[in-house]
Amino acid sequence: MRFLVFLLLLASSAAYAAEGLTPKSPEIVRAVERASAYLKANGQSEQRLGGKALIALALYKAGADVNEPFIQGTISEIQKAITSDGTVNISDHIYTAGLIILFLSEIDQERYRRELTAVGKYLVKNQRADGAWTYLTSGTADAYPSGDMSMTQYAVMALWTLYQLGYEIPGECIDRISYWLLSVQTPEGAYAYQTTVSDGFKHVSWNGPKLSMSAAGMASVYVCRDLVGFNGSNRKVDEIHEAFKEKSDDFDSSPLGSYRITVRKEQFNGVQMKGNAWMERNFTPVTLSTDYFFYYLYALERYAAFKELAENKFLESPPWYNKPAALLLEKQASDGSWAGNIGRPIDTAYAVLFLCRSTRRSFEKWKQPNIFDGGNMLGGRGLPKSTDEIKVEDGKVISLSEMQSSERLMDRLGDLKDVDEDSLARLAELPAEDIEILLQKNKTKIKKMVGHEKAEQRLAAVQMLGKSGDLSMVPALIYALTDPDPAIAEAAQTSLLRLARNSKRIHLPKPNDPQFERQLSKIIDRWKEWYRTIDPDAVFEDR
Repeated sequence: MRFLVFLLLLASSAAYAAEGLTPKSPEIVRAVERASAYLKANGQSEQRLGGKALIALALYKAGADVNEPFIQGTISEIQKAITSDGTVNISDHIYTAGLIILFLSEIDQERYRRELTAVGKYLVKNQRADGAWTYLTSGTADAYPSGDMSMTQYAVMALWTLYQLGYEIPGECIDRISYWLLSVQTPEGAYAYQTTVSDGFKHVSWNGPKLSMSAAGMASVYVCRDLVGFNGSNRKVDEIHEAFKEKSDDFDSSPLGSYRITVRKEQFNGVQMKGNAWMERNFTPVTLSTDYFFYYLYALERYAAFKELAENKFLESPPWYNKPAALLLEKQASDGSWAGNIGRPIDTAYAVLFLCRSTRRSFEKWKQPNIFDGGNMLGGRGLPKSTDEIKVEDGKVISLSEMQSSERLMDRLGDLKDVDEDSLARLAELPAEDIEILLQKNKTKIKKMVGHEKAEQRLAAVQMLGKSGDLSMVPALIYALTDPDPAIAEAAQTSLLRLARNSKRIHLPKPNDPQFERQLSKIIDRWKEWYRTIDPDAVFEDR
């Protein structure tokens, strides 16, 4: 509560702040448009690949089309930096790696899976023994004398992003960085730029606390809290990890691997309490002379966003946003840029990410669309192929012609006799957001398809249920695991893993396996055990 009190003070001295600024405010939209024009014209002056990834990310978050020359040019440079065998050749090391992941994951996570995988492995490989990340100029991360908070924040955010996309992150990696963050906080609650710890974290030395580093550190603490499942909204660890952890060598569905997370929730709570109090005591009036001001704003935005996530309180026009946003509006240069310590293109990109509330948009895209106001459609992204007649349903833009065609197909499923295999395949291949809309109107019909006499109907049903995002469909998919057609049973397993947000490829036993019945029953029992942690009264139907 004290943190909210100090945030309320931020809005008192700016005329803009009293109006309740949001990323959708007309003056904010105009400022972002002017900044985007500046970045398109001047982004090439930035020579570092990580800097270009940051600028391209800001452009895309601001609504630029993916075919924008600067965005495409940055993608090409990233691809050239990663060899066919997955070797990553980048300068600025951890900064660049983290920003590449944040950028490419927004553009197209499937198209750039090779690059995302390679850079993700690069980050994990270059984590220090104490859990942090730092410069690699001494040959290895551990050869450098201290952990680097500035780099660590980007590595942590990048790993969180990969996790949201379904990548399995080593549990030990998250455990180690969590302990580092919990251990290197100063006794007063702040964080420093460079921090050295002795073995066992018995002694810690800092080079002086900073506001920007404290925001970065606290943002990372909240990110790790979410990764290990200590947010009430994060069901992945709370509901999946415990059910499957260490049950069997051949069936490990833990989202963070088989590693048992050892950091405790009360440890996070204590560090967060001290850190929030320090931020309250040391927050100074916002001015452009604040050390690394624009860099700091992006860290502040992440800190506040993840704090809201942990507390399940999402404010449309929070005070922490209004005061800096008002200052940015006042100080924007005539060419649309801002200037700070790092250089106009980079500082302008940071300002854009702050004004757009970039982290909040990542939540809307990957984590919890139902707790927001339907998300944002930017620059035509996400529009259906047919835009002759469109409407918005549950915050999603859909084509009436495409959706009506799908709905007509669903209507025809009443007698199930005149629907060809190609039409069923087309129905199952609909985007997840369209399937969610169809499911709202046809839930009973689709569930009945799981038990239909025609294999094509059953296959389409289990594929659609996997894209539904609706955990109440799990019992129907567990039922489908016993389908006499092995392809349908395997599709049901894939759909269950998708609903459980587990990226592992866990295949069912083959029907000719002597242990088939026992192994299948074992897997089904585990799925039932997991689902009862979600719905203790669940009823499962047997064939």
